[in-house]
Amino acid sequence: MLKKPMRVAHSIAWWADWTAIMLLGLIFDSLVWRGNRKMYRRVENFWAWTLMKLGGIKLEIAGSENLPKNETVVYMANHQSDIDWPIIFMAIPGLYLFLAKKELFDVPVFGAYMRIQKYIPIERDSIRKSFKTYKDIVALIESGNSIVIYPEGTRSYNKELQKFKSFSFAFLQDARVRVVPVAINGSIDIQRKGSHLIAPGKVKVNILPPIGFDDIYNLGTKEFCSAASNRVRRSLLDVLEKSEVIRQAEKIVAV
Repeated sequence: MLKKPMRVAHSIAWWADWTAIMLLGLIFDSLVWRGNRKMYRRVENFWAWTLMKLGGIKLEIAGSENLPKNETVVYMANHQSDIDWPIIFMAIPGLYLFLAKKELFDVPVFGAYMRIQKYIPIERDSIRKSFKTYKDIVALIESGNSIVIYPEGTRSYNKELQKFKSFSFAFLQDARVRVVPVAINGSIDIQRKGSHLIAPGKVKVNILPPIGFDDIYNLGTKEFCSAASNRVRRSLLDVLEKSEVIRQAEKIVAV
């Protein structure tokens, strides 16, 4: 465990790397590679790789065989930390867009980068604007764009899986694509909500089998959202609980 002064210095270096490479990506993506999403993703992968190395973050990725090939899907991940973003880039190959709360698009550098990438802001406080976003998401999926969304809507203060937002599931009834759950366990130990300190450690990522909804598309919107949410939630909870038991056992053995 790093002592406090070393951890502060380590965290400053980590966030400097986060900002510097994102700023460079923003410049090159807007001036050199405009519209070239493959180059955008290469920059994001390099950014994520540097953060893992500099942070002393070891990723253990399981279930890559569950990633669908040549299929548009929605990836749904639990959300424990800011570092879940680069973790997703390390765990899931290919091209996809993120859905994120609108407030993030106002963050200096990060927000500008998200706009360049054509990531999708969610207007959580405006039903009318949320409906427009809903239609935009369906159109993007129908055009062949896979989507990443955190159904909890925000980061958690602990390892408990929070209540899912119904918005995360309503558009699936029109988009009619499968969901690939992604369970992230341990990122909260690297960087907690409300803190900018970074601690070295291990994160386990489980990519779970895709979930389909063909048998419930005929339900009303409210009933569909509830049923779809329960399926994804059960899938994530099952692996998160098992993964946490293993992590705690490993800590005891290490001691």
